[in-house]
Amino acid sequence: MTTLFNLTYFSFLACGLAAILAVVYFVIQAPKLNGRLRLLALLNIIVCAASSVLHLYFFTRLQPIAAGAAGVNEMAAAIGELPLIVRYGYWLATTAMLIVMFPLLMGIERVGAAFAVKLILIDAAMISTGYLGERSTLAGDGVSLTALTWFTISGMLWMYMTFSIFQVLRRLPSEELIPAQRDALIYMFFFFLIGWAIFPAGFFYAMVFDSGVGVVLREFTVNVGDIVNKVLWGFLVVYAAREISKSLRAEDMA
Repeated sequence: MTTLFNLTYFSFLACGLAAILAVVYFVIQAPKLNGRLRLLALLNIIVCAASSVLHLYFFTRLQPIAAGAAGVNEMAAAIGELPLIVRYGYWLATTAMLIVMFPLLMGIERVGAAFAVKLILIDAAMISTGYLGERSTLAGDGVSLTALTWFTISGMLWMYMTFSIFQVLRRLPSEELIPAQRDALIYMFFFFLIGWAIFPAGFFYAMVFDSGVGVVLREFTVNVGDIVNKVLWGFLVVYAAREISKSLRAEDMA
């Protein structure tokens, strides 16, 4: 087995276990949150629970392959047995829940429900065009113009969503935010700016490299991205929500 095989194989286990630990933490923290802030814990529980199930499924699915004299092509074939629509359905659902945490943590009363709906719709379009791009790649020989077009549109939607979040963050009245809330939003933006770029990069691996190597390298990249964009993101969001709850309780007691 190659180094890439081992890294990818154990990254499924690492991601699954990290997501389980995150779920336990979010469950413990949920009762400490006030009102609508508990929704942030609930969303992170759902996201990380789904992530743990998917990644541990792949880890157990690949165990027989890892036990034998298999390589990246066999791993790519096993990964490819999960229908593409299931994979993108998972991304569509989890990314929508992650992105809506921005307006929830900012405060819907400040940014408006329309902003949350806008982010969800852009995210859905971004994931859908990514799906069309990858499907075109699998259906054709090599890198087709159709696939490049869909991936380009998906990347442009990600940039538009990034710009939209930045604009709203810039207009937020910082004096109304507690330090932990303000810091968390800044860190979340950079997680989004850098961390979410891992996914488009992962798709291009499957287009540029040999089919087997490209698929396995993409999975390793996406697994690293899931630890950053789901687990660490969730810890950051829930910590900020807990600090906001403490501040609200202090104000009520004053």
